[in-house]
Amino acid sequence: MANERLYLGVDGGGTRCRVRIANESGCVLGEAVSGGANTRLGIDHVFGEIIAAASLALSNAGMDGSRLGDLHAGMGLAGLPLERDRKLAQSYAHPFASTCFATDAYTACLGAHDGANGAILIVGTGTCGQAIIDNTELAVAGWGFEVSDLGSGARIGRNAIETALLAHEGLAEKTDLTTAVMAKFDNNPENIVVFAETARPSDYGAFCPMVFDAEAAGDKTAISLVNFAVDANLKILRKLVAFGAPRLTLMGGLAEQMAKHMPEDIKKLMAPAKFDAMHGAILLAKQHERAEA
Repeated sequence: MANERLYLGVDGGGTRCRVRIANESGCVLGEAVSGGANTRLGIDHVFGEIIAAASLALSNAGMDGSRLGDLHAGMGLAGLPLERDRKLAQSYAHPFASTCFATDAYTACLGAHDGANGAILIVGTGTCGQAIIDNTELAVAGWGFEVSDLGSGARIGRNAIETALLAHEGLAEKTDLTTAVMAKFDNNPENIVVFAETARPSDYGAFCPMVFDAEAAGDKTAISLVNFAVDANLKILRKLVAFGAPRLTLMGGLAEQMAKHMPEDIKKLMAPAKFDAMHGAILLAKQHERAEA
């Protein structure tokens, strides 16, 4: 074991960082989880979480922490669409044998299709589309709740609150959903303003289950909100198909809900993920090695 080549696959998301250590033949030796590793949290913070998780994974694999320097790391990190953060990650003084980086969507796509051609749509609190076709790739959306991710849970929740406030003031139709949302704020618009001052995407996303429940019950407002999100995500999927993706995998907390609403031509292309993003990150590390050889 002392002489075998070791790989570290990192799936660094906004809320948690998952890592896996595997040998050259793909045998999983150890895994671990630490806190969020979105590069927007700061590069020192991100590498602190990665190193902590890698050290724990080594321990879980029965190896000493001194072997961090033997790990060839492939890292899929949230936040890497920003060139600023890519440069910071690439120049960081890390303890690993080697590193290579991609977005968490890229490594998730690699894993989902086991390195073969395909595309994914991650749809949860945020959204992000990614296709990998031979030596080309396409990333769509994923620029954040404030300016992108129209089909995300955060956007659905925010739109529900916005519509409920309009209905409360007689500027939109009042339905069971708008009434229920306003009740969460004690029917006081001022409470919505206070909420919005500090609300994060996940706080808005917490209202998303109410919307899907109301949609299932036939609520007009809920149906409209869900249809808007479905249309936004369908546009992403059609763009990925037009790019050449032969297979589509939906991932994330809203994947099942969104899949139900897709037209038949899209459903025919859908396939479950073969492997996870950590597997994809290890594939990335191996690809980097071959490219450097």
